[in-house]
Amino acid sequence: MSSDNGYMKLALEQAELGRGNVSPNPLVGCIIVKDEKVIASGYHKEFGGAHAEVDAINKVNGDLVGCTVYVTLEPCTHHGKTPPCADLLVEKKPDRVVIAMEDPNPIVKGNGVSTLRGNGIEVTVGILEAEAKKLNRVFITNMNKNRPFVTAKFAITMDGFMAQRDHESKWISCEKSRIDVHKIRSEVDAILVGSGTVRQDNPMLNVRLVEGRNPKRVALASHLQLPLNSHLLNDEDSKESTLIYCTNEAQNIKLVDQFRDKGLKVKSISKNSKGKVDSSLVLFDLLKEHQIGHLLLEGGSKLLSEFYELDLIDEIITYQSPKIIGQGLSPFEYISPTKLTLESRFQLDSIEKIDSDVKAIWTRSK
Repeated sequence: MSSDNGYMKLALEQAELGRGNVSPNPLVGCIIVKDEKVIASGYHKEFGGAHAEVDAINKVNGDLVGCTVYVTLEPCTHHGKTPPCADLLVEKKPDRVVIAMEDPNPIVKGNGVSTLRGNGIEVTVGILEAEAKKLNRVFITNMNKNRPFVTAKFAITMDGFMAQRDHESKWISCEKSRIDVHKIRSEVDAILVGSGTVRQDNPMLNVRLVEGRNPKRVALASHLQLPLNSHLLNDEDSKESTLIYCTNEAQNIKLVDQFRDKGLKVKSISKNSKGKVDSSLVLFDLLKEHQIGHLLLEGGSKLLSEFYELDLIDEIITYQSPKIIGQGLSPFEYISPTKLTLESRFQLDSIEKIDSDVKAIWTRSK
């Protein structure tokens, strides 16, 4: 068992190499071992590309008789952009396949294990399962909740405010924290903001401080109250990377034509009880129609409060600075008051010091 753990740890490290490039597919790594030596390794490098098992098997000459294959996710059994990995393993005849976790995709779930065992291959499931589930929390959320995994990110002062009452918020965090944010941006599929943030901050929502790809940009603008000269609507890559959601009623106003004349994508969504775009429907659309698996929420207090009350936040990343301003807007200024006796929805996952700031990651506790 200890050797299984060691080899699976290597497979998980391989899987991590694909971060930022494979969504909405899962992160998967594979290690092939023979006579207690690693003879090949592989990982899923990009969406639509070879799966981890294929990447590793292609580095081995001949079959896999006498080998043990370690893979972080149950091998697939369906034809997608690539052929089934379970069938390839059956063809290559390893003695044993060790799997960290079952695939949450209902098309695959359990079928990969059944296929391997049905063809005489010994299968072990559940080695470093907790670590594998944490690695693929985005994919698991996509499969189980039919929406993107949502990470809310914001900077706060030592006394808990994200902006002054006049919405001034530059700069609460230090430069190194802002660099860290750009690294996170390069790993997610899209950033979402509300129209208020566009009007007040005129953000670019791209990756500038590190090397990496730009995420898609999404704006919730129920009544299309977006400045026509904003970065969001005019940057060089706006046409390809920006999606604006408005209500069905707003779809009929002349502004839609102005946005579309710029080549922008404007999509109407049913409104909620408050007359605004229904955020739950937006998330469903982002995953199903635009393959957005991981969404970074960078909005202001109103948007953060709305997503919290709808229970749509899966992870919170905070950057707390040593600044104190005495009064201002809290990140969740607009939620209905709750009692301290209620169980917390989030638990601390990790904490680190970044120059003068403290970065904390909070994950769902249930």
